[in-house]
Amino acid sequence: MYSKLLQLGSELSSSRDVLYQLITQQLILRYRRTALGYLWTLVSPLLMMSIMAVVFSGLFKTDLKDFAIFLFAGMIPWTFFNAVVTQSGPAFIANEGLIKKIYIPKIIFPLSVACALLIDSMLSFVALFVIILSLGGSLSGPVFFMPVAFFLLFVFSFGIGLVMSVATIFFRDLQHVISIIMQGLFFLSPVLYKQSALSGSIGWITELNPIIPFLEMFRALLYQAQLPPTEVLIRASILAVVSLAVGLIIFLRQEKKIVFRL
Repeated sequence: MYSKLLQLGSELSSSRDVLYQLITQQLILRYRRTALGYLWTLVSPLLMMSIMAVVFSGLFKTDLKDFAIFLFAGMIPWTFFNAVVTQSGPAFIANEGLIKKIYIPKIIFPLSVACALLIDSMLSFVALFVIILSLGGSLSGPVFFMPVAFFLLFVFSFGIGLVMSVATIFFRDLQHVISIIMQGLFFLSPVLYKQSALSGSIGWITELNPIIPFLEMFRALLYQAQLPPTEVLIRASILAVVSLAVGLIIFLRQEKKIVFRL
């Protein structure tokens, strides 16, 4: 396994230009021929989260400004995680022609999806952070910890996305099923509400929800303006490492079968 990882790292290094082109292509094609072009990366999440903030602040009878900051801080990591998991599924299927024509490290396809979405997410974060400041949020020292938070979230999301991309090769219906699962997971994740609000007979589910440490990490930085608790950082780091390790193990074991399943 160690030798395979070294080989994979070497192949990725030699194919970095291909990775760059795939990322660029995804970013360009996503908004080609639209009136606002790449500005949709900023406008779309702003509109969606603003509407949700207005609706749910009234539903939960909370202060709009306070709830908006709370919501934005939770939606940033959730939106990225959801996009990576759902869009990584068909990564190999969408590039079937290229995979069958020339040899390219196959992991480069789900990786390019995750990297392109990371760029999207970070640009959206900049726009949302400006709104957070305008709503009364503060620019404090802990916000400079954000690159670490994004890195841990990226590693965690990519690991799961890698599993989804391999699994979808064998079970094509999974790319449709996963969208439904993610919708259910959204409502079982404390994005719209505090974790303490979900209690009772299903409260234990939130304790098993792996996205929670990442939500808490972003909320600590943006909503509470403080560094995340050490326990949260440890949990997020462990989940990120385990997710990536599982994803790589599954990918390396099934890599040779991918081309035959396409």
